[in-house]
Amino acid sequence: MYYSGEKGFMLYIAMGLSAISGIMLLMPMIFIHRIISSIILRRELDIDFIKENATIGAGFAVVGLILYLGALMVSHKFAFEVEDNIIKINVERLINKPLGYFVNKESGKIRNVIVSGAAETHSFLAHQLPDMAMTVVTPIVLLIFFLVFDWRLGIASLIPVLVGIVLMSTMMTKEMKQLKDEYFGGLSALSAETVEYVRGIPVVKAFAQSVESFEKLYALIEKVTKVCLKMTMAYRNKMSLYEALATSTAFFLVPVAILLISNGGDIRLALGNSIIYFLIGPAFGTFIMRSAVIAQYTYFAESALNKIDDLLDYESMEYGNKSSDEVGLEFKNVSFSYGNEKVLDNVSFTVNKGETVALVGTSGGGKTTIARLAARFYDPDDGEIFIGGVNIKEYKKDELMNKISFVFQNSRLFKMSIRENLLIGNPNATDEEIEDALVNSGSQEIIESLKYGIDTVYGTKGTYFSGGESQRLSIARAFLKNAQLLILDEATAFADPENEHIIQESFKRLSKNKTTLMIAHRLSTVIEADKILVVKGGKIVEEGNHSSLLDKNGVYKELWDEYQRSVNWKIGGKHE
Repeated sequence: MYYSGEKGFMLYIAMGLSAISGIMLLMPMIFIHRIISSIILRRELDIDFIKENATIGAGFAVVGLILYLGALMVSHKFAFEVEDNIIKINVERLINKPLGYFVNKESGKIRNVIVSGAAETHSFLAHQLPDMAMTVVTPIVLLIFFLVFDWRLGIASLIPVLVGIVLMSTMMTKEMKQLKDEYFGGLSALSAETVEYVRGIPVVKAFAQSVESFEKLYALIEKVTKVCLKMTMAYRNKMSLYEALATSTAFFLVPVAILLISNGGDIRLALGNSIIYFLIGPAFGTFIMRSAVIAQYTYFAESALNKIDDLLDYESMEYGNKSSDEVGLEFKNVSFSYGNEKVLDNVSFTVNKGETVALVGTSGGGKTTIARLAARFYDPDDGEIFIGGVNIKEYKKDELMNKISFVFQNSRLFKMSIRENLLIGNPNATDEEIEDALVNSGSQEIIESLKYGIDTVYGTKGTYFSGGESQRLSIARAFLKNAQLLILDEATAFADPENEHIIQESFKRLSKNKTTLMIAHRLSTVIEADKILVVKGGKIVEEGNHSSLLDKNGVYKELWDEYQRSVNWKIGGKHE
């Protein structure tokens, strides 16, 4: 197994112990048969004979239980090892994914799929796999028992077993597997939709859409119900017949025993053998049901691992071995599509070393995509991107990441101390460097307001920050990283006016002597940019500084006029 590592041998040990324990647990049947035969065939009870056989039978049972306990201990140890490897290996796969992989992925869902898949596999390996070995071996031993005591009675007792096996096989077809897939897929979708509905209840009630909003969830409930009924009804008759046959050994055994006795057979011997078959017959049925249970858990484990593989099925990026001391950014005839939707069309521009270039335009024009391509979230469909004269595909991965700092619209702080959050930017930063970063980002007052200062753990006991405060701490992290190329994607989008002013001032300090590519909807933030690129419909339609673009009286002028109207707007429709 891929996830077993060097401990794969433990699986075989567990299965071997389980198989042997299954045989040991069946051996008492022989001694029970001897005791029953002794009681029935002899006129006087041989107490010593009964005690001897009972002791030996009990000894086999005890040894069987000890071996099974050993099998479970080994299988649990192995299962924990595999569970740990599933999480470690897939988290490593996750870490190596391109940044673009995480853009539309929910961290909670990723965590849930990997952790749940590991837990599901653990359960299967710890409990079901050892039982699988027992389930394979013990029916063979039982089959021998059926033929050893009296083959005629044994064959009669086998009839319901054989019919049960046929019935069970008809319930484990390809069509039934497809129904299972549809059913469990529906349950997963229903769970996600239910969570989404509950989360949105305040909005739903606010807009008086309670009934209408429930329609989608209700339709999904109806769909899952239909699939469940279809699957249940497909099992109904066969399962009912199987349950009836599983306990019907006497129905086949008694007529054959009577027939043997009526044809001169020894009534006592027939009676003794019949009793043991009454015990063995239902036991065989138990192992058939156990096989079905194991098949079910096998399906769950395979499904869980398939979900992990599907989740992480994303094309990896190849990296080179180059680096560069230069830092200029250049897009050369770059085109890019999300699926069939073309977002960028033959985009070319240059950001020289130490220059600040701003991207502006209406939403959906391609600005954010340009920023993501510059940080190599994705690779372009056509064209090339250069940093310091080197194609970003040819950079070493670490070299490229160390060369770029980016601040996004939604800054993320982790649930650890503020100090640890900041040190993500530079693990080797000194206390003095951290202090400077806090001052330069305007975050010092945030830290001073906290009881435990920089060692306060974010997310505990109500320690949360506004969007603007989180952004300022994120900028402090960027100060500590001190990368040569700075990418700012709508970095003031969720800041209030007070925080926006502080953030803008910190950006001026952060971008000093750095190559900066920034995106902004608030045009007041780009007035001082060395160059402004106007992006529309995936193309750069205008470029220049603020004054020259206003003089062109084109797209930028329209955006600026619209921005001015929004800034000066007052209730009542009056403008300043």
